[in-house]
Amino acid sequence: MAKKEKTISVSVNDIERQGQSVEQVLIRDRVIGEVIADGTRFKATLEDSGETFSVKSQEEGLETILAQYHLHQG
Repeated sequence: MAKKEKTISVSVNDIERQGQSVEQVLIRDRVIGEVIADGTRFKATLEDSGETFSVKSQEEGLETILAQYHLHQG
C-alpha cells in the first residue's frame, strides 16, 4: 500500500541579524533552519542539530535544509 502524499506549507522570512541578512526557513510556525551569506558562499544551518552545510547559493541552502528535514523526520 502506497503512502498518501502530504502537502506541507513552507515559508521563508528574510530578517536582519547584527547587520547581516538571514533567511529563516519555516514549516508551519517552526524555524527548521537558516541560510546566511558567508563571503561569496552561503551557510545553511539546521535548527535542531546545529549542523552547518557550505553551499553555493541561497536556493541550494534552502534545498539542503528541506532535504535534511525530510530525511530526519520519521
